[in-house]
Amino acid sequence: MRSTLKKVVVVGSCPVGMEVARQLMERGESVKMVDDLKTDVEKARTRGFNVEQINLQDDDALRRVGIGDGADILFALLDDDASNVFLLISARAIAPNLPIVSISGVRDTIVRLYAAGATKVIDPYRISGYKIYEHMHRLLIAETLDCTVFGRVDLDIAEIHVTEKSFLHGKYLDELSLSDRYNLIVLGVVDREYGDNLIFATDPKRHKLDGGDVLVVIGPEDAFAQFQHDIETEENFPGDAHS
Repeated sequence: MRSTLKKVVVVGSCPVGMEVARQLMERGESVKMVDDLKTDVEKARTRGFNVEQINLQDDDALRRVGIGDGADILFALLDDDASNVFLLISARAIAPNLPIVSISGVRDTIVRLYAAGATKVIDPYRISGYKIYEHMHRLLIAETLDCTVFGRVDLDIAEIHVTEKSFLHGKYLDELSLSDRYNLIVLGVVDREYGDNLIFATDPKRHKLDGGDVLVVIGPEDAFAQFQHDIETEENFPGDAHS
């Protein structure tokens, strides 16, 4: 069982920051939200969040909110990638062993964030967090985040969008053999014929992928990269590729 965190610092009061803070508070964590943009701070306050505006370039201000003294984990969730990198460098200098989670949808920036000291970098465009939160059971999400964000296993959640030109179109889930080929687990499918809800993959033999569907899978980062490469190059899959 995960031990209770004493303090979580969420830097960034953008929509992603507010969602992370809300989820953590609902789980009983002690959350301190801070930002340096007045407009974002005011928006978060109107939505009921207790957020403090500080100078993120001031090491003393970072220490005052718990970085290096009391915080158990830091979420660097600013909208600007460069600001997240700068924050990570400052926070890592203050607290060398502090777990730090950040976000980016750009592969080059992900590399820079890790180089700056991130413990975990999440791609919000891959996860499409809001739809996942809406369509999946809270307990499952909480435990998945527990594994990914808090570093117990190296897993991520990804959405694979199926187009009519993709050779995934018309395939049954069991034909893909994602577990054997990539060490990926199919969580479910958003089947557009039935709406926008996630349908959990209880019987892969009976579910056929169509254009517009969204395949939701869980697995390690390198597996996603290989799967995406094979999709784009139409390699390693049985059957004829679509033109």
